[in-house]
Parts: sequence; structure tokens; C-alpha cells
Amino acid sequence: MQSFKTIISILILFLGINTYSQSIHHELNVDLNISDKSIEVIDSITFPAKYFNEHDTLFCFLNKNLKLQSLDKNYKLSKIEQNDTSNIFYKYIIKVLNSGKDNLTIPLKYYGKITDEITTGAAEYARGFSETSGIISDEGVFMAGSTYWIPAFEESLFSFNLTVTLEPGWNVVSQGKRTINEIAGDKRKVRYESPEPMDEIYLISAAWTEYEQNAGDVLVQAFLRTPDEELANRYIGVTSNYLKMYENLIGSYPYTKFALVENFWETGYGMPSFTLLGEKVIRFPFILHSSYPHELLHNWWGNSVYVDYEKGNWCEGITVYMADHLIKEQRGQGSDYRRTTLQKFTDYVNETNDFPVVEFRSRHNAAEEAIGYGKATMFNHMLRKKFGDEKFIQAYRTFYVDNKFKFSSFDDIRISFEKVTDSDLKPFFDQWLLRKGAPEIKLSNVKLEKTGKQFNLEFTLSQIQKEDIFSLNIPVAIYFEDKVELKNVDLNERSVTYNFKFQEQVLKIEVDPQFDVFRRLDKSEVPPSLSQIFGAKEGKIVLPKNSPFSDEFSKLAETWKKTQEVQGKFLDIVFDEDLKKLPDDKAVWIIGFENKFAGLFSIQEDYAAYFDEAQTELINDLSETGSLVYTIPNPENNVQTIGFIGTNIKDAVPGLTRLLSHYGKYSYLGFEGERPSNVLKGTFPALNSPLFYLIKYNGKTPEIKVKLKPAKALAEYK
Repeated sequence: MQSFKTIISILILFLGINTYSQSIHHELNVDLNISDKSIEVIDSITFPAKYFNEHDTLFCFLNKNLKLQSLDKNYKLSKIEQNDTSNIFYKYIIKVLNSGKDNLTIPLKYYGKITDEITTGAAEYARGFSETSGIISDEGVFMAGSTYWIPAFEESLFSFNLTVTLEPGWNVVSQGKRTINEIAGDKRKVRYESPEPMDEIYLISAAWTEYEQNAGDVLVQAFLRTPDEELANRYIGVTSNYLKMYENLIGSYPYTKFALVENFWETGYGMPSFTLLGEKVIRFPFILHSSYPHELLHNWWGNSVYVDYEKGNWCEGITVYMADHLIKEQRGQGSDYRRTTLQKFTDYVNETNDFPVVEFRSRHNAAEEAIGYGKATMFNHMLRKKFGDEKFIQAYRTFYVDNKFKFSSFDDIRISFEKVTDSDLKPFFDQWLLRKGAPEIKLSNVKLEKTGKQFNLEFTLSQIQKEDIFSLNIPVAIYFEDKVELKNVDLNERSVTYNFKFQEQVLKIEVDPQFDVFRRLDKSEVPPSLSQIFGAKEGKIVLPKNSPFSDEFSKLAETWKKTQEVQGKFLDIVFDEDLKKLPDDKAVWIIGFENKFAGLFSIQEDYAAYFDEAQTELINDLSETGSLVYTIPNPENNVQTIGFIGTNIKDAVPGLTRLLSHYGKYSYLGFEGERPSNVLKGTFPALNSPLFYLIKYNGKTPEIKVKLKPAKALAEYK
């Protein structure tokens, strides 16, 4: 829920208020009427006297659909007329007539209906989820900072107590500790107390079944819309294990509870002390060890150490690194994850949509994700490689302790690392956070000469990007018959030649073999993938003129055209009969088994060596009864990629339209059923990488038997 936080951060900057104060307190008494979709709040807001030494006038922002009243004649309200009708809030002035020297409590009443419908526009579709600023409905209640359902003051950190009265079959989740949950007559009363400083208040409500268990001092809960004890226990067990891992890695968990809350539409939100996930999402088995620990980790990064958005959103990069990347690293797949991260940047980011990491606020498209999540993840990885695991962990522990319940920035991370490493890291941080672009590396002039019993290896590394050079430290793997050595070389010029001497025959050299350096990948380093087509600035989608699914295919094409347009890209829609041949200067989608171009390529034949018998049989079956998707390099120009989508099931097309952008890293996919269920996925191997070189020995190409081992994971999950 970052859009609200970003707006408030801008307002704070504009009004010049100290953002680090933690003095305001809300005492909220809420009457929630589900059937009427309305809310009534009595809010007693306490301000310290020191606040009024400088201010006898307060400014606040409240949802336009709520009427605001002062319950004390000493505090006069007036609304400021605004020219910007797009805002969902009004701005108010509260005039304090007698401030005095003591703390002041201002009693306010506000009431009205909150009914912003859940919508999916082109931008939201591109991100894969729907949005609402806030809603009270028969299915559930969602109110957050983005709703402006409580007065938002310029001073954005505050504590609160929240007491809600509502119908007895429903319950409430918010931050803090639940201290009251009781039914009296025809009403339920729920109270949450949050002494920790917050930057927004959530009120989430629905008719749930509750499950809970203690994990040490932390209460672990699950709120499910459909009773499911087995599912709840899986989440509760996993939560306990991840809590232990992250407490050992970073520091003590900042709250008294963590709750899995099932939402009434598909979301993936992480709030202080709980996460709000959609009905489908929580039942995907892989979520337990992917998105779920990511949201849990946000309780350290973003939901207790807060983001100073005016200086850049640092929390997504480190959260991805310590959750998504770490889980892959624990499985020995860290280098695969980093390759995919670099591939996304290469595919989606170009000179027209690139920006420095410090300008990232929240993701609205794949390019922003590739920078704010991906580049920031690689920044943290390079920081770890620079100083080693022990100092990396110690520095982030220091950052956590020093900035808990404060607004923090990349500068605060730098200060923590400088304190731990006794280093000047401003050049490093500036290079990766303030600059756009990425290095592109080339290997050339590999020579091996034997002098006596000694082998002299020489090679050249160059930075071939158009932008200025970067200061790089690059790992280079040197392969021998029975071992592999990893060397690190500095590349701080446009081109550098290196020399090494060995006592054994060198068989292969490989540059950045585990994708440890943030850089643009050469096309030959990565397999063909869906992301290469979705990320292309210009593409063509070729529909079959004669198809029983013409309407469905046209809707797919128009939807993708809109999602590309909101990202500043262009997708041209044409029919197969209007083309004599496929273009070779742009990405291309071929749609439909009946498309006249569908028969030009066959993964069963062209890639037969990469599939076993069972996979080949499955692909043949899907070609007849299911849905098949694959990508290949354009044979006329392998810089461009061709994608194919074929289906035998009309009702599967809407699902494929929605799902395929989430499978960007794959070369081929297979689906069964009307609600397409994925039964096949994989990537073709990358061939002929320009960053490795085989050295012939006695006129023969060597057979490499040794492998580079994966690095040890940053932390262990037990």
C-alpha cells in the first residue's frame, strides 16, 4: 500500500514538518455498518504541547465521502477548496483557539460511506492485480492509508488504539495487539492497541474462521474465509520457522503477532504484523516458500523500519534479497535467480524508461519492477560480495537497531555499512543508486601459452555499453581438469588485459559465471523467453484470420495492446493473411494452431534433444487437447524473439491472457483445462555465451567435468 505513503511523504516534505516525531495518538471508536456500507468514527487525537509551540493551526486530509465535525468548540474546522478533483480527499484546517502548555486532545467525528469499487485498469492488469482505495462491502472491508479514512496529519508517525463495533459474525484485523474480542447482544466489540509508531492504520474485516498458536513470544494467527484447519496449520508452522530464521538474521520481531488474513479479492499485501493474501494465492503450495516469507520479512523492512519515499524505496530490494533470493539460494539456485533478475532488466528496461534506483517509489509495470526490485536486489548482492556474509549481516542488524520505527533511506543503509566496515561507500552507493544504465561486458583475446612447466593465461575484458564506464569487480572462473578456481578482477576502465600464471593446463575461462554482477546480459547468455517479447519496445501480434476462437483471440490481442501502451510500448495487431512473412526487426506473437505461420516451427522437432519421452508425449497431447506456449529466437535475426500460443479450448483464452505475463522467464509452457492449469514449463539452454571460452588442448575441445559449486546461503531455514 505504497501510494498513500508516497503522497503523505510528499506532503510532509512540502509542509516542512519533522517526520521522525512519534507523538500523536489516535483513540478511535468505530461503528462499522456492513449492510449500509458506512462507518462512523469518534476519534480523540492527542497532540503534545510542544507541537503547539510552533503551530496553532493544523492541516489534515480526509476522504471526500466522509463528513468531518469537531466535537469541541475550541477547535474550529474549515475545508480548503482544491482545484485537483482527482484527489480522493479534502484538505481541512483545524484552528486551535486555546493551545496552552499542556497536551491537547481534539475530539473529532467523521462518518459516511466508503465504496470505491475494486477495478482492474490496463496498468493494474499489467501488474496482475486489482485495486481499491478502500471499500465496505458485503464480502469484506478494506481500509488503509490510501482510503484516508482517518485524518492524515503532516506529522505522519503516530500510535493508536482502535475499538470497533460491528455485527457478531464478522471480526476485525488491524496492527497491534488484539485486547478485546467479545460479543454482547447483537454486536461484536474488537479492540487493537498499537503503542508502536505507525504511518497508517488498517481496518480489515470479514467473516473468518480463526486459528492461532504461539511461537515463543509471538502469536501466530490465520484468518480464513473458508474453514481449513490443515491449511491454517501449514501457514502457522511455516511462520514459526521463518520468524526464527529472520530473528537470527536481523533482530527480534518488532510486533506481538503475525497473522495470515484471507482477502476477498486477489492481493499480496504486507502490513505491520499481518499479511493480506487472496483466496487463490494462499492455496498455491509454492506461496508458502515464496511470497509469504516476503510479506513476513516486510515487518522488518518497510513496516517497522519505514521508507523515506522522497529519498527512494530501499525496502523492496533488500526484502527480495533476504526472502525470494535467499530461498532460492538455500536450494542451490541463487545464480539462476540472479540470471532471471538480470534477464528482466535486459528485457524490460531501455533508454526510454530507465531511471536511477533512488527514484523508485512503487512498481506499476515490469520496467519499474526490474529496477526497484531487481537492480536493488543485485545492489545488495554486490554489497554482500564486497564485504562477505558476516559484515553484510552485521551492517543490516545495525541498520535495523538504529532505524527501528523511523523513516530511513539508502543513506542510512550506507551509514550502517560504513560504521561496520570502516569504509567510504559513497562512490559505490552513488554508482549503483544514482546512475541509470548498466554495464555490458565482453570477453576477448583469450590466449594460453606454455613456458616450460608454466601456463600463461591472458584475456581482455571490456565494457561495451554506450554510457560511461562503471567501477566493477568481476569474478572469473578458471577451469582445470579436476578443479575450478575463482579469481576476482577489477574492471575500472573501458578495456583491461589480465595475465595469470598456472602450473596446470587451463581448459575453460568463464566470466561472471554465477551472475554476481549487475549488468545487461548478452542475448546469447539467456534462453528465449516470454519476457523478451513482453519487454520489447515494439512488437507484432499475428492473429489467424480463420479461427473458431477469433473473438477470444481478438480480446487477448486488444488487452495486451493496452497493457503495452500504458508501459510506453507498441504492439501492432495484424492477421496472418495480410503478411507474406514474419518481420525480423521486432518481437512477434503467433496466435492459434490454425495460424498460417504456426507450422513454420515445431519445438517437438527443433528442440527434440531437450525433451525426454514423457515430455514429448505431453507436448503432443497438449497440441491436440490443451494449450501450448513457446518462444524461439527469430531464425532471421536471433536478437528478436518469436512466441507462439495455441489452444484447443476456447474458454482457456481469457486465463492465458491473464496468466502468461507471470511466466516471463520460461521458454515453453503447457496448460490443461478451461481454467488453464500449468502442467509443463521450462527453459531451453542458453548456447554460445560470449563470456566463456573453451581452450583447445592438443587440438581437441576439452570435456569439462568439474562444476563451480553454489555459494553458501546467507541464512539457513530449519
